[in-house]
Amino acid sequence: MPAIPVTAQNSEGIVQFEEKVNVHRSLPPDAADMKAMIPEFRTQKNELLFTETESLYRNVEEEEEDEEIGGGGVQIRMQRPEAVYYRNFAALRKINYQEFFGKNYLIMDTLAAGNWKISVDSKQILGYNCLKATTTDTTRKREIVAWFADALPLPSGPAQYGQLPGMILEIDINNGEIVISAKKVEFKKLKKGEIEAPKKGEKISDAEFQKIVAERLRENGGRPMRIIRN
Repeated sequence: MPAIPVTAQNSEGIVQFEEKVNVHRSLPPDAADMKAMIPEFRTQKNELLFTETESLYRNVEEEEEDEEIGGGGVQIRMQRPEAVYYRNFAALRKINYQEFFGKNYLIMDTLAAGNWKISVDSKQILGYNCLKATTTDTTRKREIVAWFADALPLPSGPAQYGQLPGMILEIDINNGEIVISAKKVEFKKLKKGEIEAPKKGEKISDAEFQKIVAERLRENGGRPMRIIRN
């Protein structure tokens, strides 16, 4: 499929993403028994709505699944935190809604350029030639690889990732720990109000939220997930 250049007629639409998480790599080293009882990977769906000036990345509603282990009806529920990422490229503003360890946050801040390093490596994703960019998440100590399509000159992408000279169609975190891949790019006229910034949650800055994340990860042994035993 040939890449489609962005014009005034096709500068908005929806990108369907699939997020594949290696659950085993998020578990503590002494959890071999738990690893034997739950699937290694969990796959979930997300979508990115975009225009020339705004974007909104959100979860696609799916039924939560419980993994039952052992006997006596013991269950492990791998909870998917609610998250919404809004970007206003004209105003250089970002507003994220994130549920983190049972609390709701509204993260409001300036849309920074990011610390990406672009290389000459390239590959095809959905017919688009994509270039490679890398950066480091110092808070969670993760290496991030992004593949962006310069034929789609929109500085957007999945989750909090963006601010590259083209739309990000794939993110790889820590060499396969989390992979977010575009499955479909659909150009369409969005309905009025379909892209709307989140409004609920405790208002904080990005730096304040990253401090909370770092503290909770230390308390939780570096694991970014909650495991609930019923």
